[in-house]
Amino acid sequence: MKLKLKKDSTAGQTALQRFDTAFLRNADKLNPFKIALNNRFLDLQDHLRRKSYYGGQMEMDRRSINFNVLGGAGLQEASS
Repeated sequence: MKLKLKKDSTAGQTALQRFDTAFLRNADKLNPFKIALNNRFLDLQDHLRRKSYYGGQMEMDRRSINFNVLGGAGLQEASS
């Protein structure tokens, strides 16, 4: 049994050329993905910076803010 192997040189394309054409076809999908990934990464960095800066105090602040918002809404409804 003989196997017929295709050679890249007969087709006129090298592996790099095939990669480039495949990359260019998907470039329009890749750019929005890179932007979204970068935005998520920056958000994560921001979150970690805030958490290390405030430490455990940030969790306390969130609870008090939630309480104030809920309490404030209850007072407004009662007064009107």
